[in-house]
Amino acid sequence: MAFLDDLKTAANTAGKLGKDTLETTKLKGEVVLEERDMNRAYAKIGKYYYDIALQGRDMPDEVKDLVREIDEHKQKIESLNIQINNIKEASR
Repeated sequence: MAFLDDLKTAANTAGKLGKDTLETTKLKGEVVLEERDMNRAYAKIGKYYYDIALQGRDMPDEVKDLVREIDEHKQKIESLNIQINNIKEASR
C-alpha cells in the first residue's frame, strides 16, 4: 500500500505543480498586458508634449533634444520608405 500512497502523493503534487504553473503563466500574461497598456500611456504623454513642442511652446532643453531626435527618426523612416518604394517600382 505504501507504493500506492506514494504514487497518489506524487500525482497530487504533480497536479498542484501543473495548476500552479498554469496560474503563474496566466498572471505573467496579465502583467505583460498591463505593461503594454502602461507603455501606451507613456507614449501618449510623449506624443502630447511632442505636439506642444511643434507648436513652438517653450520646453526644457531635454525635451527639445528629444523632439529633434524624433524628427531625425521621422526623416530616416521617410528616406527608408522612399528606398522601399524605389525597389518596388524597379521590380515591376
